[in-house]
Amino acid sequence: MIATGVLIFLSQDSSLVNKIVQNQPQTRRITRVSVGETKVDVEIADSTSKLVRGLSGRENLAENSGMYFVLGERKITSFWMKEMKFSIDIIWIDNGKVVGFVENAPLPTDNEIPTFSSPSPVTHVLEVNAGFVNTHSLKVVDKVVYEN
Repeated sequence: MIATGVLIFLSQDSSLVNKIVQNQPQTRRITRVSVGETKVDVEIADSTSKLVRGLSGRENLAENSGMYFVLGERKITSFWMKEMKFSIDIIWIDNGKVVGFVENAPLPTDNEIPTFSSPSPVTHVLEVNAGFVNTHSLKVVDKVVYEN
């Protein structure tokens, strides 16, 4: 009943509602991709800020989940490990097929921030927990299917 009253009050002042909505953390768009025979719940990184930030600063990643980067164009790209707190596997994807990967990408140190480049032009990148590629026996040419 109190919540209903608050909503009625807020709905009468749309500028207040807009301020509240703008101050809320952005929701993460989650979907699923299949890599070979394995399904992965992924957060979509499709804006400049999400592409730059990636998984930096996070404490961990749930099992069989990841971040799926939509690059917007086919290109050779580089990813860095700035502010990473856990090791990952990076899967390079071009037009729905795995074209390479980095396994157990090392964490940054005080002296170095590791950077990894795709072996060829790619359209997407998938970051998952370290060991994922080995555990699921992924191979170059495995299909990657984006599921809505």
